[in-house]
Amino acid sequence: MARPRAADYEDRKQLIRDRAAEMFASRGFASTAIADIAASCGMAKSLVYHYFGAKDDILYDLLVGHVSQLLAAAEAALEGAVDPRARLRAYVRAHIRLYTGAWARHRLLLNALGDLSDQRREEVKALERRLVARARGLLVALNPALADSSTAATAAAMSFYGMLNWTHTWFRADGALAADTYADLVADMILDGVTSLGVPARAHAPV
Repeated sequence: MARPRAADYEDRKQLIRDRAAEMFASRGFASTAIADIAASCGMAKSLVYHYFGAKDDILYDLLVGHVSQLLAAAEAALEGAVDPRARLRAYVRAHIRLYTGAWARHRLLLNALGDLSDQRREEVKALERRLVARARGLLVALNPALADSSTAATAAAMSFYGMLNWTHTWFRADGALAADTYADLVADMILDGVTSLGVPARAHAPV
């Protein structure tokens, strides 16, 4: 008979995730040991292994969880609006709201993906590609001319994420600018630009 989980099992597992994310992001993955994570959680090292088999399991869990959360929030935002401009605004808001509360996880996504095994890294990147595809579809809906070149459309989507992905380095949820206000500012910049965007001639050439 399987041993029942403790009532605080999920709370403890989440504590390990949160402390590990902060330590990996500030110290670096290689410089953080399981013992360090355990100490920051106020628990024995052996107890951490009760939740995660190895240090890279924690990193994988953090990155898959973060991108999956972004993808779920993005898809929920897209379901809530019909007009392309409103859809993009909701999409940006969904991202900014999550970025402001997950700076450590997002920093790991940008800097620690290479610490995963090839297979696990590809799983995370596959989720990222799904996000880029959603953004690409949004931008093409705003400017159908982008549909004439998959290269230009993808470049626009990557640039879109280039604008969003570094928000965590400076934006603070308790600052003078509210998250949704900033998201609307970003959305306005994107909307004003993408609707007048032309497709460069070279973009028609195969990659």
